Amino acid sequence: MAKRATLTYDSKWYVPSNIKALLESSKESEKTVRKEYTRLRDISQKRLKRLKAAGYENTEVYRKNVNHYPKLKDIKTKSELAQRLSDLSRFITAETSTVSGMKSRTEKSISTLHEHGFTFVDENNLTSFGEFMESFRDEMLDMEYDSGDAAELYSIIEKHKLDPDKVKENFEFYLDNIDAAMSLRRSKKDIKEEYFRSRVEKKAKKMG
Repeated sequence: MAKRATLTYDSKWYVPSNIKALLESSKESEKTVRKEYTRLRDISQKRLKRLKAAGYENTEVYRKNVNHYPKLKDIKTKSELAQRLSDLSRFITAETSTVSGMKSRTEKSISTLHEHGFTFVDENNLTSFGEFMESFRDEMLDMEYDSGDAAELYSIIEKHKLDPDKVKENFEFYLDNIDAAMSLRRSKKDIKEEYFRSRVEKKAKKMG
């Protein structure tokens, strides 16, 4: 089994302020930072290609990272380099940065949702369901969460005591009217599940 790529230094080394301090301390330290950025960027590009080839290009992880790490020559400031390298370190150490990790996360997510009655969610619609719940979360001023993380998806569902059958009904309606649903992200009202659907429906009719 191939050895999994890891960070060269302790995780605290990759804090943006620490990296910036290194960049400003000496030429040797700057060289070290640039070398680590290039190493991790190379790893990230390979992983992103594999994620895309495996069909994960529509996931939050892929979309967030695919164009986020420019070549060194395209980075304009030390502050930018510090932030990009810090972001790289989080991506490289994330379970979902690899195909095997993504598969494991997907299986866990589906299993957790099924345990709580959301048996209509499967590998084919998990990403869409995560996006639906993100829109739902925005409407209800709930919480920040990584769409696709079953634990956080379920925390939203549990907090508002949502019925699986009603969620399924809203989700199917959302898929039929996804453009209208996505446009509701700007809302700031604390609304209930039924009101969310009624607003989506009204918006869809206007757009239709």
